Amino acid sequence: MKMTKQTSQILFFTGGILTILGSVAQLFDFKSAPWVFSAGSILLIYVHLMNYLGQKKADLRQQRLTRIGFTSSLLLLLGGYFMFTGSNLWVIAVLIYALSSLYLSFRTE
Repeated sequence: MKMTKQTSQILFFTGGILTILGSVAQLFDFKSAPWVFSAGSILLIYVHLMNYLGQKKADLRQQRLTRIGFTSSLLLLLGGYFMFTGSNLWVIAVLIYALSSLYLSFRTE
């Protein structure tokens, strides 16, 4: 299933906003924060997965970078799990995802 660039951008933007809102809400101890964060995380993981699956004919470097992006996006699921359990380790998972995304943003086109 091929996703258009515009659809991918909309899903990525929506997932990013929901993830940020969930993170801020968790800092203020809102009860719905893990749900909002998890919804955004699922959208981001979906976009990374579709990007990874769409790179099958790309060169090895691009495939490796998209694989790293997808793998690091799975840390958001772990962060959502830590939010539901009440642990503060979700901050570390989100930080690692953010740093790897920053690195990949300079390495990809």
